[in-house]
Amino acid sequence: MGDSLRDQLLALGLANSQPGRGSKKNRPGRRNAKQVGDAKEPQVRGELPLDQAYAARQREEQLQAQRARQQKQEEVRRRRKVNKAIHEIVAPRRQNSDDANIPRNFMFNGRIRKIYVTAEQQQALSADRLGIVYLSGSYHLLDTEALAAVRQISQDHVVDLALDSSADDPEYPVPDDLVW
Repeated sequence: MGDSLRDQLLALGLANSQPGRGSKKNRPGRRNAKQVGDAKEPQVRGELPLDQAYAARQREEQLQAQRARQQKQEEVRRRRKVNKAIHEIVAPRRQNSDDANIPRNFMFNGRIRKIYVTAEQQQALSADRLGIVYLSGSYHLLDTEALAAVRQISQDHVVDLALDSSADDPEYPVPDDLVW
């Protein structure tokens, strides 16, 4: 038990007899540069060093982020252009009335929406003489000519009131033998 740690390591062949000196093959934890591979040279032909691969990946990620930003900005510009063109049609021909008190419900983008109309406007909506256009968070009543002009610019802004009638719903057909 009197053996020191150094004596035990010497007995196992893991330590040198001279402190601070030793051959490269006897030093634990150290390896020759030829064993591991030189950090400047790739280990396998065609393989990039780690720092170069990381830099290439970072450049690629930056390019992808820049492309995504440019696409988003282009989409915003396109949407603003469409909204401006629709606004030029809607502003002078809008038929919404301030004294409208009859709620008219309709489906738009999968949700039930509401617009207030007068009795005459409700009849015109039912007879397809008026239509509804969505623009900047509001719904606007327009005549059929203005509705057609908006539809040419963007179909997504025009509310399809034909979806409100569920009589022709193919999902739930009425059997032929059913008598009302």
